[in-house]
Amino acid sequence: MPALLAVLAGTCVGLSHVSGNSRVRSLESVHEVLAVTQGTRTGTVVIYVLEHGQEAQWLIDDSGEALGREAGDTGLDVTASTTGCAGQTCYRVAKTAMRVEASQDGGATYQVAWEVSGEDYQVLLEGYPDVGDPAEHLASKYVVVHQAATGHVVFVANGRDGLLYRNVKGEWRRLGSPASGEGCCYYVPPLRLASDPQPGLSIYAIGLAVGAILVAGVVTMAARRRWRFTAVVAVVVLAALAGYGAKLAANFPDVGMFPGQLYGLGIFSVIFVSGIALTIWIVGEHRSVSPPSSL
Repeated sequence: MPALLAVLAGTCVGLSHVSGNSRVRSLESVHEVLAVTQGTRTGTVVIYVLEHGQEAQWLIDDSGEALGREAGDTGLDVTASTTGCAGQTCYRVAKTAMRVEASQDGGATYQVAWEVSGEDYQVLLEGYPDVGDPAEHLASKYVVVHQAATGHVVFVANGRDGLLYRNVKGEWRRLGSPASGEGCCYYVPPLRLASDPQPGLSIYAIGLAVGAILVAGVVTMAARRRWRFTAVVAVVVLAALAGYGAKLAANFPDVGMFPGQLYGLGIFSVIFVSGIALTIWIVGEHRSVSPPSSL
């Protein structure tokens, strides 16, 4: 029994290692967004991305969707701006920090609308490889504001953290950098921060995995009328390992154009089914020892 639990613990460590390596490779694919300018079509912007030492242009629509690479002259467009307005609502970028400020009076006064600073900024600085000068490569550099039917949208070039987007509801999203694959385009997501909204899937996955194993253990013990201490400990340890594995599965990073949830679902299914089966087997192995019969 201890050997089996040790193998399961080693499997969790291995899964954690694979998840970590995938996350590192994903972060290496978040290319630096150098600038954002007005698009070549109505309701679009063009972002300039540094990909493997070469500048590329991507066309993004007002919903934040990447439409594809944009053909054009290489080199940063001189129309890139550090301020932008939609009516009396204006935005400006900090240029040397990850901060966007907003004004409701046409630019007379500004207040912080979005910012990453302190510990969160340090996480980004340490997480992205080869950042260089953070004031130059990890900062809000340029902004474009578009009027929309029900409000306005904002695009910000955030350097190594990718593209920042504000939708018409006022929600700010760090999109990362665009990339192409089957079906055209997707975003390589930026490094997740503790202050970001955490996926509720993680909590549900952990609760479902742990709860299923504990229930399976209790029901099996009750049905067989065996409440051995070692079996109880084994089930609790197995539930803890399953919960850890479920957390890794729920937060598995994206791999290329394929979302991490796709891989996480498969991993979670294996953990869930095998966890219940192992629980029933573990409880069944702890048989009561009958006293020798007297002749």
